[in-house]
Amino acid sequence: MKKLFYLFLLLPFSLFISCSDDKDFSPVDMTITLGGVTQYDNTFYAVKGDNVSIEDLQVKSVDGKNTAVANVTFYLDGLLLPPSFPGSETMVTFSTENIPAGTYSINVAGNLLQVDSSIMNFAVNYTLTVVDSPEDLPAGAPDLGSYSQTLRINQSK
Repeated sequence: MKKLFYLFLLLPFSLFISCSDDKDFSPVDMTITLGGVTQYDNTFYAVKGDNVSIEDLQVKSVDGKNTAVANVTFYLDGLLLPPSFPGSETMVTFSTENIPAGTYSINVAGNLLQVDSSIMNFAVNYTLTVVDSPEDLPAGAPDLGSYSQTLRINQSK
């Protein structure tokens, strides 16, 4: 009988929590900053043997709503990239020493939190190409350093 009583007590809260209007979700621009790379034609490039770091991940609502990310995980072609130690200047750092030259996806997944909206899951991909030597970088690519790329995330229907 106690279980039934508690169920009725929680019922109004569960209805309140589940009543949200997803159409209020405002699109966001997600910007990732990578270090130890160059950027050319919307693709990040790294030289085999160098370290690549994910230095920053920012989200900004197109409509100015307060927006944040939570539970963010990073993957390289589906393989989990472990986070850096607390207090580190980067979010994730990995070596390209044992990665064959080629094109890979840096996958970013997590939750988007936005004022007056339901929590949204997201998954985006950024392209990383690993080359064997600096001579293999695209002609006209800037020097290795830190570069950012922004993608727009819209609610899928």
